[in-house]
Amino acid sequence: MQLRPRIEPVLERSAVPHTGLVVGALAYGDVAVWHRGPVPDGPRSIFEIGSITKTFTATLLADMAHEGLVALDDPVNRHLPAGVCVPSRGRDITLEDLASHRSGLPSVPRGLLRRALWPDRRNPYARWDAARLEAAVPRSRPRREPGRKFAYSNYGVGLLGYVLARRAATTYEDLVRTRICGPLGLVDTWIETPEADRRRVAVGHDRRGREVPHWHLAALAGAGGLRSTAADLLAFMRLHEPGAGHPLAAAAAETRRTRIRRGRASIGLGWVSLPPRARLRRRVFLHEGGTGGFRSFAGFAPDAGVAAVVLANQARPVGRLGLKVLAALLRE
Repeated sequence: MQLRPRIEPVLERSAVPHTGLVVGALAYGDVAVWHRGPVPDGPRSIFEIGSITKTFTATLLADMAHEGLVALDDPVNRHLPAGVCVPSRGRDITLEDLASHRSGLPSVPRGLLRRALWPDRRNPYARWDAARLEAAVPRSRPRREPGRKFAYSNYGVGLLGYVLARRAATTYEDLVRTRICGPLGLVDTWIETPEADRRRVAVGHDRRGREVPHWHLAALAGAGGLRSTAADLLAFMRLHEPGAGHPLAAAAAETRRTRIRRGRASIGLGWVSLPPRARLRRRVFLHEGGTGGFRSFAGFAPDAGVAAVVLANQARPVGRLGLKVLAALLRE
């Protein structure tokens, strides 16, 4: 497939006012990446990907479950330190509940918003180390019985990343690097980019274009702490291509399996899927992300073997542009 004739008109028509933008497209093994505006290393620039991190956390869960290190229906409390327990409401919250946003837990742990107002309002998660998270767990009660309703929870997926790292006796970053990045050859996906590559990390900007600090999610890194490139994210989504033979392909397929529906959307582990519609002629899976100075989109159509990534270093949405790129790839 000729990617540039399909994607470049979309970029020309979508005059999104971002400080810097990188767009990547994959179709039937062909890859192309574009960049617009001031970014530090063109298409190789590194961005905070925010909640797209959750799809990595979900893949870790599925892979560790496949290996028998955990089970999807394990209660979260089985993997927390002695004396630290998530309150129950009806039944225990499971690891699968956390990954599919069915835990009933609030969006953020109790106390985070209050503490973020000062002095961390521009980097709200930075002080949430393991000790603070463990202290908040017993006080952050579920709002409803697990499994009944979809309710997006940064806290829930952050807690999942934390307990998976504890189960593996390592850090969340090392777990991602060892179980996903190494096997897939993802060289630019980190929480803390190595010193030699930090010049390639884009500077974030708020909606008005003012520079803002990078976010650090500490013990909640599994909810949104990764940085990456368009090339790495496209390689990650190749796990979902038809006939993918990689050892992680089984875990990737597990993340796509529907756990709950919300309107026309279906929720798996990490990924949200949409049914075929006018422009998107195949079922697509996607996730968006955002931190204080970045926005991101990752989406793919597994039956068609296409994927798209949009990364911006300004806090303005990019989801609509991402869907347009996917639609262009799916056009017959």
